Amino acid sequence: MAAGQATAIAPANIAFIKYWGVLDSELTLPTNGSISMCLDRCTTETHVRFEEGLDRDEVLLDLYEGVERPAEGRAYERVVAHLDRLRAMAGVNLRARVRSRNSFPADAGIASSAAAFSALTVAGAAALGLNLSEQQLSVLARLSGSGSACRSIPDGFVEWINDGTSTGSYARSIAPPEHWQLCDIVAVVDVGAKQIASEAGHKLAFTSPYFPVRLQEIPERIERARRAILERDLATLGEVMEADAISMHTVAMTTRPPAFYWSAGTMAIIQAVRRWRDEGLACYFTIDAGPNVHVLCPVESAAEIEARLCLLPEVQFTIVNLAGPGARVVKVS
Repeated sequence: MAAGQATAIAPANIAFIKYWGVLDSELTLPTNGSISMCLDRCTTETHVRFEEGLDRDEVLLDLYEGVERPAEGRAYERVVAHLDRLRAMAGVNLRARVRSRNSFPADAGIASSAAAFSALTVAGAAALGLNLSEQQLSVLARLSGSGSACRSIPDGFVEWINDGTSTGSYARSIAPPEHWQLCDIVAVVDVGAKQIASEAGHKLAFTSPYFPVRLQEIPERIERARRAILERDLATLGEVMEADAISMHTVAMTTRPPAFYWSAGTMAIIQAVRRWRDEGLACYFTIDAGPNVHVLCPVESAAEIEARLCLLPEVQFTIVNLAGPGARVVKVS
């Protein structure tokens, strides 16, 4: 095969019903399905070029710093392992140059690995001339080790279906982005990397005595969340979304050793959101594996809620998102 190259953009996603706990680390099979929304302004752009004459893969990352740095250690190994999957599918041995740039902080609980590995999957497959379906791309993105990357492949509002097999564990769209003008405001309280990575947290989940209770609750939550999205029912979605976030973090806080992702700033935002809701503003919170808080609200009240968030001393800045498209190729040659 001749050298090829492609550029892809992929979104982070915010999980309304969380993926937490992995049954099979090699295949990244989750303990439960999940539901999420692709974020239109939290994106990763990745360029992959396969070349003759390279001795090793070269990976440069700009993780919201404005400076490209070579990937090292585990980060580099994960990219190379995923490129190896793509090369095996295409039957080639060419090394690659990879350049990836984030529009939002990485490793801070805003699904940066989901955006990164879905972008790498789509760009790498296109550069190698692989003609894969959305389902195949979703399965492949999941195999990267970042399970939630599979949810960044389809557009808009997304459900990760999981039947316990590799081919049957993939994401599909519930509704396109234009279905619902739902706004996600990310309130950033800390841009630093979390102390316990999600990868470790998934493995620790089984040590929590609350984990079996959480798994029993998930099917009903998924059904309620799916119906709420289709009916554009924020009150129901907000209620189940908050319950699931608290459930996930209860598991994290009761593992051995415990994983504390929340900070004082996290709690300040939770309390503010509940207070504003009591005042009549429709807004609800959810939190992935990190201290930063996602506040969901109707687009009509987004400006007011963002302004209120920015007045909180714990909030460094905000990122306002609507539902957006999934991973897509923007250039190939």
